[in-house]
Amino acid sequence: MQKVVRSKSYVFEGELPQDILEVLTKWGNAVKKGEVCIYTIDTGEIKARRIVEGPMRTVRRIYITPGCGCVVELDELRDFELGSVSYSVYKKKLCPTHQTPPG
Repeated sequence: MQKVVRSKSYVFEGELPQDILEVLTKWGNAVKKGEVCIYTIDTGEIKARRIVEGPMRTVRRIYITPGCGCVVELDELRDFELGSVSYSVYKKKLCPTHQTPPG
């Protein structure tokens, strides 16, 4: 059985790309200290579960669902050989309020 962790905050331990950081700050507060970023969501919840686990790397899916109806899913890749942690957007669905107007 997969363990799912639910909370109002999450600690990002690697370099968080600027585009992800901009999206996250729409719904909460992000405090960066070096390569660590502590993110706390105002309303809604953050869930995380491992989707791939192996001796060389682990992938964790982070589900961020604010109270407005937006959904962002991030993948956290931990590469133990390189000693690195990276993040990428797996899925992003914004509510009408948070969608950027075209142009």
